[in-house]
Parts: sequence; structure tokens; C-alpha cells
Amino acid sequence: MLDRRRTRLGMAVAAAAVLLGPCLPAHADPSNPTPSELKQAQQAVTSAKASVQSLQVRAEQAAEAYNGALSHAQAAERLSAQAASRAAVADQAQARAQGAATGAAAVARTAQTKAASAAADQAAAEAEVKGQQRTLDQMAVSAYETGGKMGVIGSLLTSADPSQLARGQAYVNRVGAYQRGVIVDVTRLRDRVTTAAQLAAAASAEAAVANNAAQTALSRAQQAQAVAASARSAAATAAGNAHHALYLASKAKGHALYLVSRAEAQLGNATQRAQHLKQAAAAARRNATKVHAGTAPSDAAATAIHWAFQEIGVPYSWGGGDENGPTYGFAQGAGTRGFDCSGLTLFAYAHAGIHLDHYTGSQWDQGMRISSRSALQPGDLMFFAYDTSDPSTIHHVALYIGNGQMIEAPFTGEVVRVTSYDRSDFIGGTRPWA
Repeated sequence: MLDRRRTRLGMAVAAAAVLLGPCLPAHADPSNPTPSELKQAQQAVTSAKASVQSLQVRAEQAAEAYNGALSHAQAAERLSAQAASRAAVADQAQARAQGAATGAAAVARTAQTKAASAAADQAAAEAEVKGQQRTLDQMAVSAYETGGKMGVIGSLLTSADPSQLARGQAYVNRVGAYQRGVIVDVTRLRDRVTTAAQLAAAASAEAAVANNAAQTALSRAQQAQAVAASARSAAATAAGNAHHALYLASKAKGHALYLVSRAEAQLGNATQRAQHLKQAAAAARRNATKVHAGTAPSDAAATAIHWAFQEIGVPYSWGGGDENGPTYGFAQGAGTRGFDCSGLTLFAYAHAGIHLDHYTGSQWDQGMRISSRSALQPGDLMFFAYDTSDPSTIHHVALYIGNGQMIEAPFTGEVVRVTSYDRSDFIGGTRPWA
């Protein structure tokens, strides 16, 4: 019995020495271990396991930080593409408006030319009217001044001599024809003046309309140019934001890889992990057969719970999981096909037709907020944080299934499982379908 106690104590001390290094004195084969020595060894092993779990949780938080930065980078890239598209549309609008302005200006110039031609024609007609009017005036003056001669003509018209009568009649006929011709010309020219004035007025109105159209088109072109400039500026800003977000994502990933390397050093070799995962999966499936989930309040919640149950026993994989199921993750999850915490919840709700981002920070902002544990309903998401007063410290999410239990993908080295929801780091929940 004493040999078995010594053997167990030696194994515990050796394990603690491997995990904690110089923190624990090495005892190759202690004799007659005292109860205090046994307790000290057990405490050392417990402390080492807690250290491993702490590193795993910190690695998970770094993974979530990377997921968040990557999500922000992708959103910034989408904004950049949208801004660039708006700039291209604005450039096209500017080109069309500039073309319309150019066309309107050409129409305005043509209308102005027509107006000028009509005005010139009107002026020429008015000049001819004045000339003919002067002729009429001169004829009237001449008739007044030559009244004596008209008396001679009158005598010819009253003469009994046929030849003199004919001469007088011919003279009167010529004078009358000339006067009638002048009057007809004056009337025609006045009509021409009226028509020319109407044409000139119409051409001026047309020119005014064309000028207004040209000014409007030019104003639209200038507005389109301003919109294009604003869109290009927005595109540049969005591109800068995307670059900065990617830089933050790279830093987060580097920090995550550092934490992972520390956690990996304490997880043991791949064979041991594989064996542990196999045992953990079997245990999780056995436990799940004994679980009684609560009644889901909606079809979406019931669907999500159903599909989460299908993944019981699937390994945790850092960065793993999408809408279609488990995937290979990256870094420490690169060789493991499975889920991380937010990958499991987004998969479950994808089957209910609800999209969730692969990031606990985004899932916290999706759906109706649940402030207390007592208000949770089956299908709600539960979030856990280092500081329960600060959502920015959220590092884990799980799916509540009722009766004080939840389904989660906990951390590297474990599998999707059903556990109690009674954790002190609970910060709140959300209801994705609400």
C-alpha cells in the first residue's frame, strides 16, 4: 500500500515538475510521504492544470480578437468597394451632364444665330419700308408743288382733241400705276417687318430657353463632379480604414500565435491529445443522451438546438466551423477539423436561416439582448467575459438549451459538449431570432 502511495506521489510530482519547471522541487523517490507533502504535490498538479486552462482561454480570446479585426477589415474593404463604385457612377453622371451641357450650349448658339439673323432681316425690312415711305411722301409733296402742271393735264383730259385726250389719259394711268405699286410694296414690306419681328422674338425665346438648358446642364455637371470627388474621397478613406484594420488583424494574429505556442507546449504530444479527444468525445456523447433540453420557444431556436446536438463530440478547432459544418482552423487549429465557440453557434443558426458573424463581438450585437440568467430561454446565446461590466472583454459564447445547461465548444483539447451554465463570468445573452 505504501509503495502504491509512493508511486502515485512520484508521478504527481514528476508531472508538476514538467509543467511548472523550477517552481516545484524535484523528489525522485520520496520516502514515507507525509500528508502535507501529498497535499503539496496535488496542489502543484492542480495549479499546473489551471495554468494550462488559463493559457487556452487567453488563446481563445486572442483568436476572437483576430476574428473581430478580420471582420472589421472585411467590412472596411466592402465600404471601399462601395465608395469606389459610387465614384465610378458619379464620374459617369458627370460625363453625361457635361455632354448635355455641351449639347445645350450648341443649341443655344444656334438659336442665338437664328435670332440675330431674324433681327437683321427685320431691320432690313424696316429700312425698305422707310425708303418706300419716303417715296410716297415725296410724291405727295410733288403733287402739291406741281398743282399748275396738273391743271394743264386736266385741260388735256377735257380737250376735244382726241390726241391730247389720249396723252392726258396715259399720263394719269402711269402716275396711278406707279402710286399703286409703291403702296403695294409698302404694305408687303410692312408684312415682312411684322413676320421678321415675330421670327426674331421666337428665335430670342428659343435662345433664352437654350441658354437656361445649358446653364442647368452645366450646373448638373458641376454637381456631379462634386459628388464624384466626394465619392473618391470616401473610397480613399475606406481603403485607409481597411488597411488599418488588416494591420490590427495581423497584430492580433501574431499575439494569438504567441499564446498558442505557449499553450501548445503544455498540451502534450499529438498522440496523447488524439486519445484524449477520443475519450472526451465518447464521454460527451454519453452525457448528451441523458440531457433533457427545455422546450424551444420558436422554430428557429429548436432548429439551432437540434443541429448543435448533432455536433456533440466534434473537437474544438481554433478558427474552425462555418455555415456548412466543422472545418479546419488555423494556427493551433490548422490540423483539427472542428468548431470554435462562435463557429458552432453560427453553424447552428445558419440551419435556421439566421446569419451570425464568426466573431463573439459581432454575435453579441445580433438579436435581442438578454440581461439576466433567469430570463434565458432555450436557443439563446450565452456570453462570458473577463470583466462582466465590459462587453469588449467577451471571450466565449455558448448555446443555452434550457434546464440550466448549454452546448459549447470550450477550448483546445476538448470537444463540443453539454455543460452547466452556472459560470461566474456570464455577462449576458442574446436572442438571435427576436
